[in-house]
Formats: sequence, C-alpha cells, structure tokens
Amino acid sequence: MIPIGTALPASQVPAPRLPVARAALVLFVALLAMLAPSAPAHALDSTTWLQRNLAGIGYLPYSGIDGVYGSQTSTAVRSFQHDNGLAEDGEYGSRTELALHNKVMEVQRKVGTTADGAYGDGTKSKVTAWQQANGLSADGVTGPATMNAMRIARTVKITGQWKTTEHGWSVSSQFDCLDNIWIRESTWKVYATNPSSGAYGIPQALPGDKMAVAGADWQTNPATQIEWGLDYIKSRYGTPCAAWSFWQSHNWY
Repeated sequence: MIPIGTALPASQVPAPRLPVARAALVLFVALLAMLAPSAPAHALDSTTWLQRNLAGIGYLPYSGIDGVYGSQTSTAVRSFQHDNGLAEDGEYGSRTELALHNKVMEVQRKVGTTADGAYGDGTKSKVTAWQQANGLSADGVTGPATMNAMRIARTVKITGQWKTTEHGWSVSSQFDCLDNIWIRESTWKVYATNPSSGAYGIPQALPGDKMAVAGADWQTNPATQIEWGLDYIKSRYGTPCAAWSFWQSHNWY
C-alpha cells in the first residue's frame, strides 16, 4: 500500500474512469442541481393524493386539490402536524405521511370501507352516508364535528382528554395538570427525544421502549404513548395533579 500523500510516478497514475466530455457533463449536471431552488421533501404520496387526504379530513378545501404544493397546502400540512404531535415544518415527510394515512384509515374503518389510507371518492361516499345516518351535515368531509361523533380523536390533546376519563379521572380537575407536565416534557410531540437522557415521546419515557407494554407501535402512535404515560402516572403518583405537584418541585416526574 502506498502511504497517503505520496505522489505516484506518471506511469502509475490510474487512467480516468470517465472520458473527459462525459466527466464534464456530470459536473455540469451536479452544478445545476446545486443551483436549482429546493422544494419540500415528499414521501410516497403524490401532491394530489396528499391534498385529497387533507381535504377529506377537513384540513384543506376541496378547491385546494390542484396538484401544486403551494402555501395553502403547506399551511394545511402544518395544521395537521400541530394537531397530531409532529414537527410543524409544513413539509410532507414520512412521519407526516404515516400519521395522515393512519387518521384516514381510522375514518375508513369507522364507515366500513377498505382501510387503505387514501380518501378517495368511495370513502367520501361512505362518510356522507354515515353523516346522513347520524344526523350530521352530509358533505363527505370528516371535519371536527364528524370526527368527534365518530369518536376519532382529531388532536393528541383530545386523545389525552379521552384517556384521562378512561383512567377514572375528571378532565375538568386533572387534564390541566397533565397538560402542564407534557407541555414542559415534550410539547406533546410524538418523536420528542431528550438529547441527554434519551427519554422519548409525549410522556418522555426513559428508556423509550418501556412503552412497548402499551403497544408495538409505541415509537409512532400518540395514543399508545399517552396510554403508557397515564398508566405510569396512575401507578406512581395516583393522579396527574399529584404528578404535577411533584414535577414542580423536582422538574421531572
């Protein structure tokens, strides 16, 4: 092996791998890529299907389905991210895609159609029929009122409120305490990771895989994380307000 930094005799210099003209073309293409304006990173869905899903669950008007990832779509994505415990960057990456598909599939299972995560005409028709049968405005859009009637949590905090009740506590007396803790721990973000300790998720479980007892999808599902977090609070402190009192004294719980 020739030491690094040793110059080779001219007779031993390897021949170029590319013809000069081809190498120049590759360099030119690379320069164009560097100079081209960047666009939001998209996952598997086309922009049109992203927009159809957002419109189907009420984050985007149907008139906004135009195949263009403009400011209206970016704002709708950011709103969905906010509600679902995701980084609010307005870009459609794999985490947002997974959460959006899961939310659409919840709707599809509720109305009895194929749960494929794509809010197409068939899903819209089924939702319209469900709305009619349940005395709601029948527009085929699973907006806040329809989602609430379906018992599908639109936001991570609604999930937290419903699970607070399921754990035997009053939302009016206990949820504010829970909110105070988790705003400070993770701002209710599903993928929140403490860079020092490695604590993970909405309740900041340490280590994060403790939450596997609540579900195999603990890394990505806010409902699973919230279920584990409330179980933890109940077993250790009894109530969210007792946990909040401890947190105020120790800055952890």
